[in-house]
Amino acid sequence: MTPFCISAARFLLPCLLAVGYCLLPNVAWAEGRCPPGMFETGSRDFIGCAPIPNYDQGGDDGGDDSGSTPSRPHIPMKPGYMAAAHHADTSSVWITVGHRSLDAAKKGALDGCNRATRGGCTIAEAFDSWGSITVAIDAMSQVWIKVDPYQRNAPRWEAMRDPAVIYCRQNSFGCEFLGSKPNGLMPVDDDPNADYSADYFPKGALTRNHWALVARPTKTPTAAWQNKSWLISGRQGSVAARKEVLDRCQADAGVVCAISTYAVADNASGGPKAGGQLVHFVDSTGRNHWTSAVPTRAKTKQKKRRKNEIQGLADAVTPQERADAACPSAANPCRVIATYDAATPRMQIVEDAK
Repeated sequence: MTPFCISAARFLLPCLLAVGYCLLPNVAWAEGRCPPGMFETGSRDFIGCAPIPNYDQGGDDGGDDSGSTPSRPHIPMKPGYMAAAHHADTSSVWITVGHRSLDAAKKGALDGCNRATRGGCTIAEAFDSWGSITVAIDAMSQVWIKVDPYQRNAPRWEAMRDPAVIYCRQNSFGCEFLGSKPNGLMPVDDDPNADYSADYFPKGALTRNHWALVARPTKTPTAAWQNKSWLISGRQGSVAARKEVLDRCQADAGVVCAISTYAVADNASGGPKAGGQLVHFVDSTGRNHWTSAVPTRAKTKQKKRRKNEIQGLADAVTPQERADAACPSAANPCRVIATYDAATPRMQIVEDAK
């Protein structure tokens, strides 16, 4: 289960390679590790650069005021193509930028991902304009990926609206901004055969997810199989795990089944007491429910937050918090029946609580 190194058309670059600071690691940049006119942003493994609005736009290009620094020559730039690939059974992302075609960007990302995972990767996002690909991470260490188009006239911090966090929060819980990668740039009138691409691929051993899923009949089964859920966990390989639990549910119940919910734990989570969990709970009317959660709330990291960064720390993440969120009324609380961690291997039928 990724910020900007983008320039406006009038951005002044000291060299022809503007894919990002990573391509020129030994250059002493004016704004930290970024080129002049850009500031350093990001977190964890996704450090990047973003343009300072209106940087170096004062004065005439040909002017030579006494005591002032002469303007540098303008180099018209254009964005390349970028793509991000991922695999459902890992928490890693493969991003490549600065390509001359969308097909080349997609192929670069997929090739890198498939080499590392031995196949099964898909393209999460692809982009061909000013902007970046952003990445969020949820409480179960799944990644969520979205493109963030750059708005030239947006205020400095508003350029980071964290669309990946928004996407994550629409589909999961405990979402936080992980980082982003900017689109690579290339000179408008440069050699068409020049290569400005750059890969941002995971380093070291990949974390492999363990899956837990709950299947329920979509229609009323025979009396012997009513009010039951089919639970599988501790499986590596989401496709195989999904098929196994659905086949078992449908064979037993005699009707079509569907996945009710799922939980994920990666192999670095530290065993059954960490990572994702499935939560079985009932509401005040006695109706049974399933949701996903994590056992404890992560400690808040001491880091500077952007003004408009979408916070995930206040989300309901623990089993009781997730149940309480489903039953917000104190007069009609939900009751947790049981939790099942995603890492422990099991295939069992769970009776609905009375």
